[in-house]
Order: sequence, then structure tokens, then C-alpha cells
Amino acid sequence: MIEVASLIVVNLLIAAFIGILIGFFLGRATKVSYTPPVDNTDSMDESKVPTSNARKNSINPIFRKNSSVDNKPLILSSPRQSGKDNLKKIKGINEQTEADLNALGIFHFDQISKWTNKNADWIEEFLQISGCIKKFQWVDQARILESGKETVYSQKIENNEIIGDEN
Repeated sequence: MIEVASLIVVNLLIAAFIGILIGFFLGRATKVSYTPPVDNTDSMDESKVPTSNARKNSINPIFRKNSSVDNKPLILSSPRQSGKDNLKKIKGINEQTEADLNALGIFHFDQISKWTNKNADWIEEFLQISGCIKKFQWVDQARILESGKETVYSQKIENNEIIGDEN
């Protein structure tokens, strides 16, 4: 009985080894090679060369050096039915930054209020606004605004004492 069991085990090991070898050689034979796209900007007309903003927004943040998809904050595909929040009430967010955040999928104060330090770093890297989030304390301001209260800065924005682009 032990002889039969040992023969079965040996046959299984041999079959597994042969299967691994066949899989290895088939995998190598059907391997698809990747060639990165060629940068043809030298051959383009000056009028067709993308601007730096177009290039900045077209680069997937996952491929940027310090970015990681694990640090990407929660985003939405569109604002809630109640409408998007006026993110310019947060000191440090101007018209352009608000448009960039909206394009990314950030429309509401509660989204910003839930950011971790890694989420903030990811956003700074993506929007290329180094240190702005921590300097102006976006997360703390968003928590105050989310609760329905106003900050001194947001009150000035509401009263049109400050134009949103003066950040």
C-alpha cells in the first residue's frame, strides 16, 4: 500500500514539473513586448506643440515619481444633486485650482476634510502645487466649512471683500 502511494506522489511531482516547463516555454513563445510611444514633438509645427498645462494634465499621476495610486483620495464622477461646493472658500484655492480639483473629481468640502497627509501629498504632486495644502491648511478649513460654519476667509469671499484669485 505504501509503495502505491509513493508511486502516485512521485508521478504527481513529475507531472507538475513537466507542466511548469511547458507553461514556461509557452509563455516565452507568446510573450508580447512593450515599446513605449515615441516623442515626436521635434517634428511638429510650433503651433501644434502642446502647452505645458496640456502636458501636465495629460500625464497620468500614477507614473509621476512620488505618486502612488494607493494615496489617491476619494473622488466622485460628478457633484452630488445638491450641487458642488464653492471650493474657493478655502484659502489657497483659486479659480484654476478649483477647476483642476473638479476635473479630478473633487467637488465637496467633505471630500477634502477626509484627506490624509498622503492624500494631500498626492494632490499636491498631481496639481503641482507643492506645500500649498499644508501651508493653507485645506483639510482643517474644509472640516469647518463642512460643518456649516464659516472661516474668516470664507466670510470675506462671501461678502466679495476678496476676489477668489488673490490666494
